[in-house]
Amino acid sequence: MTNAPDYWKLLFKLRSNITLDGDLELAERELRALVQCPIEPIGEDFLSSWQQAGWVLPKDVATHRCGVVGYLCHTRPIELNLLFRRLSFCEQVFGIAPDNESTREQLAQLPDSLVRVRQVNGQIAFMFVPFNAIAEWSDVVARRASSPKETGVMLDYLCNALVDEVPVELPQAARSIISTKQTTGHLFHGLHVYKAKFFPRMARAFLNLCEGATVLDPFAGSGTALVEAAVMGIPAIGVDIDPLSVAIARAKAQLLFDDGAIAEAIPNALARLDNSAKGQGSLFEIAETHALYSVTPTFLRRRVPEPILREVETDVADILSALRDLPPCSPLHIALSDALSRKFKFRFLGLGYGRFSLTIQPRRLRQMFVENLLYLARALAVWQWLRQRTGVVPAPITVLHGDARQLPLEDESVDCVVISPPPYMPASSGRESYLKSKAFGMTALGLIAPDAVDAVEAEQIGSIQRAETIHNLPQSAQEVVLWMQSDPTRCVKAAATASYFADLRESLREIRRVLKPQGKCAFVVARQHVFYRYRSREIVRLVESADITADLAVQAGLRMLEQIHVELQKQNSVARPRSLDSYYETIVLLQKA
Repeated sequence: MTNAPDYWKLLFKLRSNITLDGDLELAERELRALVQCPIEPIGEDFLSSWQQAGWVLPKDVATHRCGVVGYLCHTRPIELNLLFRRLSFCEQVFGIAPDNESTREQLAQLPDSLVRVRQVNGQIAFMFVPFNAIAEWSDVVARRASSPKETGVMLDYLCNALVDEVPVELPQAARSIISTKQTTGHLFHGLHVYKAKFFPRMARAFLNLCEGATVLDPFAGSGTALVEAAVMGIPAIGVDIDPLSVAIARAKAQLLFDDGAIAEAIPNALARLDNSAKGQGSLFEIAETHALYSVTPTFLRRRVPEPILREVETDVADILSALRDLPPCSPLHIALSDALSRKFKFRFLGLGYGRFSLTIQPRRLRQMFVENLLYLARALAVWQWLRQRTGVVPAPITVLHGDARQLPLEDESVDCVVISPPPYMPASSGRESYLKSKAFGMTALGLIAPDAVDAVEAEQIGSIQRAETIHNLPQSAQEVVLWMQSDPTRCVKAAATASYFADLRESLREIRRVLKPQGKCAFVVARQHVFYRYRSREIVRLVESADITADLAVQAGLRMLEQIHVELQKQNSVARPRSLDSYYETIVLLQKA
């Protein structure tokens, strides 16, 4: 049957930075969902004929842990533009199809700059680069280019090298871009530093697995899933209780739909800031600048030396003055918040008493902000290039300030949910306060008052300040809380952990309420939480947090379909005593009956 004349042969070549078994499993699941037919893994030898024909570079093959370099399928004619927009793990798609009108119509939907077509023995052979591959590489270009104009030159060069008749090997300039391992800052994901950020590629895979016309992320965070959904053509709704997270997500959405106004605002802001540094501001500007701009969070004032504090507050005042013609919380304001978050780095000690260490970066805040704006200008140029060359038009994004435990949405109003809540139990993590670690940005932008940080933090899911009993929690959750109550080093966090479980359950109930019948939810959680003896690597207790999440979901009235365990690359090998261990997250796939 697969040899019938109307069948297509498709080969999907994986990205070179896919190395873990979990990535391969997600890639295979995504492909099955998109092509709706059997697929088979292929090794390097299979590509030899494509290499000899000049389609694949001999040195451009990454063999992954299982010896897999890609996947092969035979399928009826398929919508190539859907594959172009949605594939997450592939850097090239090769195909052989009948030379007929249907095939040519499908190929005509792809952008000319990212596709190559030949006639071979009465058939059509083609290759195209999926959108997400070139988008991920584009952030490498944005960070390396010296100006917005140079980004377009570099991207044109890269596309020509990938799509034109292939030489013996790629030029080094192009190879250094496509071989980069870390490519998660594209589509403005790098706008603001954010702990425990959703991996963009993982978010895309879940969206492909869950399907649906409208997606909800009730823990929107910095908006990663929302941006990815929009670029895939899926309208997205995000909700978050944290005002800065809402501001970041809205800024990213604004950048996706920018008509040039933000790009024009950047040089204007830089010029104003430069004039203020030279003392060349107008009399009107000088009169508007406060002599004392007190924005430092109260809990932080006593920890920062006075000279540094005064310098930072002076820089904040100058920057806000330069941005005064822009709407509050514009993308340029978010660049200021990011600079503040990187200027002051927190590490909570995990003892349950809110103690933390503080590292102050020596570079001046003004310099960090200027670097952020210069990068933002290049990132905007890259995005405009992507829009023009690919024809991708993002779907609408709605970001709401609200609570996942009381979603501001109608019953049965969304098709699918992709969710990555605060992944660390307050009991086993040193990350006791996400909000405090970014409080300076919120106070500088006027989102909260300097003395209101603790009050706002207390309302967050996972806050160490929240307290709940184990009443009606599933047995698996109760056992963890009871054990903590009996441990003198962790009893202080027991009630907060009970609240964490109760809040997640309430969020799951709300997810069930707003999901349409048969709608799916991909719930991402750390597979395990590890309790260890302080100052040692000895494990005291392993908590199967994915199983607890599944139990909470069942209590909330959802049906568990399966658990998918995905190993993640460690970004920091020294942060915690168990940080050298493998780290897994689990996708708990749920459905509304």
